[in-house]
Amino acid sequence: MKKAMIILLLSLIITTHVTYAENASVLLSLYGFDKAVSVETEEQRLLDITEAYTTVQTKVKTGEMMEKAIDIYIANHHDNLAVYDDQISTLEHSLKEQRKLIYNSSEKSVEYLLELDAQYQTTYNTLKKVQANRNIYANQLDILTTNPEHTARMKQEYKKLEHLLATQEKNYKKATSYPELGDIKNLSYPLGKESYITSGFGEREDPFNPPEIQFHRGIDLSADMNTDVTALFHGTVETVGSSENIGYYVIINHGKGIKTLYGHLDHYHVEEGQKVKQHDIIASSGNSGKRSTGPHLHLGLYINGIAVNPIHIF
Repeated sequence: MKKAMIILLLSLIITTHVTYAENASVLLSLYGFDKAVSVETEEQRLLDITEAYTTVQTKVKTGEMMEKAIDIYIANHHDNLAVYDDQISTLEHSLKEQRKLIYNSSEKSVEYLLELDAQYQTTYNTLKKVQANRNIYANQLDILTTNPEHTARMKQEYKKLEHLLATQEKNYKKATSYPELGDIKNLSYPLGKESYITSGFGEREDPFNPPEIQFHRGIDLSADMNTDVTALFHGTVETVGSSENIGYYVIINHGKGIKTLYGHLDHYHVEEGQKVKQHDIIASSGNSGKRSTGPHLHLGLYINGIAVNPIHIF
């Protein structure tokens, strides 16, 4: 029994405190202010482009290295061909001289003529062998030539991916720069007690000057005097003060142009510049301000200075 009670208490504690952190892009997208893509999506795009960029970069650099290597090889190749040409020239001259010697030695002994002929054949065979080797060596250049069009395409693709990578790095940085707001998809009214809407957002009959129509830039929530008012999201207290119409109020800046207003308070418990977390108590509800019709909380949600209907997040 005791063990079962402990498990039940732990489960209640865990259920009560587990929240799901979401960033401002979720809220902005909900109201159509920002078509943000998730951090995970932007990260995967960045990884894909980086992989493609690295692959092409390697191909381009390899191609450039091959071009340089071939240039060096060609230079050496021409030098080596010149050596072959010198050898061929020397051997051809030697054959010419040997032919002259044989022609002028017709009166010599047979043995001597046979020796001259053998020398001539050796020189002739050597010449033919050197000429054959030179031709084989000369044809090796055809194997080593690169494809200029392919190299040019690779360089164009490299430049394109370089631009895409720079753009995607900015997109990823933007996606990760959205401030965390807290749990957006499972929100309850920012009050310490159950509540309901007593006056909605938009045009309504002015409660103080009927039948005039006024635009209500927020929603009114039922709340007894001194009910805890909590922060709707993580943020920084931008302003605390009072005005003639809305009485005591608190404005919290949540980043990326998102602000919340809590009005008609009895008093507030925070100060300007203070960091607050979602659900932190920031004030007590009240009936302050000449346009208050009784104890309640006025909740306003602003994006880039434009009042939007808070009901869409509850």
